[in-house]
Amino acid sequence: MAPFVSFMSRAGVESLLAAPGARADVRSKSRRRAGECALVMFIRVYSSSADEGTTQCQLPADAIAMLTAWGFRLVLVSGSPVDDIVAIQHQLDLVEPFICNGGAALHVPSHYFESPKTSHVTASNDWEVFSFNPPDRAAGVNLVRDLFLADGWSDVLTIGIGCDGDDYRVLSAVDIPIVVRDASKDQSMLLRHIPAAYLTTATGTEGWTEALIGS
Repeated sequence: MAPFVSFMSRAGVESLLAAPGARADVRSKSRRRAGECALVMFIRVYSSSADEGTTQCQLPADAIAMLTAWGFRLVLVSGSPVDDIVAIQHQLDLVEPFICNGGAALHVPSHYFESPKTSHVTASNDWEVFSFNPPDRAAGVNLVRDLFLADGWSDVLTIGIGCDGDDYRVLSAVDIPIVVRDASKDQSMLLRHIPAAYLTTATGTEGWTEALIGS
């Protein structure tokens, strides 16, 4: 059994990512409320400016598309400002809540819980904004969980994906923490304080793909 699948198996959710026959069932279940569990993934994203002035990120678009097709709710978490995250969401074809400015605010698309698949953000007033002072990424995670519960879901399973100390608050607040291996960073302290975290075998784009979909 592959390390990632073994880790998810111990967490009790291996069928969500590993069993091809279960994916359609996961997708249908995640859109129901009463008696079902919402699957919410908090993903660290860092942006960079391309030569053309556009904003890019490190996340593999094909893995993101697979997760949305399977019914996961994907919440981007970043130290970047609002405009950068909105641009990244547009590139990834996402209309989802996100935490920006290092945890200073949670943005939720208007009417997101009424019809998340058809929400369409066109202007700044299309967002519900929740501010945190001081900034607190864990507070954003907890508020997202509370919003899903208030929407009628019986439970919320949270997965967090990060790579360094900036992600500690998110990884400590989720049910399943995952750390993307990065040889250029000292990750020892993060792993020491999040001992239950899964550390990917791969690095770079392959590491983020492993963290997102297990392969």
